[in-house]
Amino acid sequence: MFRLVIFFSWALPVLAFAHDGEHVFTMTDAGYEPVDMIVDLGETVIFKNEGLKPRWPASNIHPTHNIFPEFDPQKPIAAGESWSFKFEKPGVWRWHDHLSPKMNGAITVLGETLMEAAEKPSLWKRLVAWLVSFFKKSDPGIEKNSTAIFNDKEALRAYVKKFGPAKTVERLNELSEKFGSCHDAAHEAGRFAYKEFGGKAFQECSAECHSGCYHGATEAYFKENGAENLAQSLQAICGKNLNSFFNHQCVHGIGHGLMAWTDYDLPEALKACEQLPDGQLSCWTGVFMENIVGGLGQSEGHFTEYLNDNPHFPCSVVEEKYKNACYFLQTSRMIQLFQNDFSKVAKACAEAPEAHRRSCYESMGRDAGGVNQKNPAGAITACSNIPPGNARVGCLTGAVQDYFWDPSGQDAALSFCRLLSEPSEKTPCYQTLFERAPSLLNTKKELQSFCGKAEAPYRAKCLEFAK
Repeated sequence: MFRLVIFFSWALPVLAFAHDGEHVFTMTDAGYEPVDMIVDLGETVIFKNEGLKPRWPASNIHPTHNIFPEFDPQKPIAAGESWSFKFEKPGVWRWHDHLSPKMNGAITVLGETLMEAAEKPSLWKRLVAWLVSFFKKSDPGIEKNSTAIFNDKEALRAYVKKFGPAKTVERLNELSEKFGSCHDAAHEAGRFAYKEFGGKAFQECSAECHSGCYHGATEAYFKENGAENLAQSLQAICGKNLNSFFNHQCVHGIGHGLMAWTDYDLPEALKACEQLPDGQLSCWTGVFMENIVGGLGQSEGHFTEYLNDNPHFPCSVVEEKYKNACYFLQTSRMIQLFQNDFSKVAKACAEAPEAHRRSCYESMGRDAGGVNQKNPAGAITACSNIPPGNARVGCLTGAVQDYFWDPSGQDAALSFCRLLSEPSEKTPCYQTLFERAPSLLNTKKELQSFCGKAEAPYRAKCLEFAK
């Protein structure tokens, strides 16, 4: 019996046939042949190094290999040597070369679906995890200013449990000034966060440390649930009990993870988002953000072919249905190219297709807020590079949202609106905050207190959202 195996060289697609029982990847200095393969459950794949350079095939996501950690020789395969691995888990197992991450592919293992095969063990694992956490101290005893979390996994685990994913990534990013890249530590934090909080990890992770937290959470999810039933997996991650704001955050995080899982194949990651029953736009924004933030982390071994010196690329080449999501993140690339010169960013947004300019201006506002985190006046000045009118309002509302992602940002966000003098700008600014507040503030008392800090003419409108 023959099985058709399709793989791609760096140039043209190539067709290859493999006999059952003869599953071999030939590794040379130029790469792998084939790159994609289909095998049956229980069959063995052999990696033969016929080149002069060492090779190291391993499970995604680089560099931690945690989706399928057993699929990893744990060391390079020298010239003239081989390594074999028996696949006893069905699913689509993406791999990369740990020494040359641009070399990558996928091995599809046919058999009983992983979701069916692992259902009972998964429940058992959850029970064991619950018992372990039940008998642990409720307070892990880690301090908020800990430096140990950067290099000590148990300290990091305790920090994630006590302070949550968002504060953990924030602290790791602070420590990176002293210890160097925080990507690997954030990877571990994401894995711990998923094990501790489930889908909430995708909601609370952030793009600092080259998106390592999102990557780790994705690895932990796929390790537990497999990657064969992607549509079911994506639906299950965020659950059904999140409001629209936090659901967006969670699905956006999935987009980050899918981009890393597909080895920064942007079209493939975007299509994977389409398996979600809803929230596809949020997922697409995560993909485009990961393309910019994670794909430039070459020191972490992540590479993207979808960035260049054109401020409109890749928005200029993706399908029309993706363009709005692309432009909603594209100014994060523009400020890199223009070195935070928002006058040039504004000009570039004005050159975007008319249907997507508003998204570009809102993106500019978000980045203006990010660059001026403690300086609302600076963000307003950045938006003033846009002529008065609907476009500038888009920038201002994008900026004020960047200040109000959790309750701690409410005062800065209100100060932002207070600084605006034109009613045509101040009113939509406050309206944006009033619409978001019920998602972030848990009680009526908190909402009323928030409304009391708004300027007097706007308080009544705010209180309408507090009911």
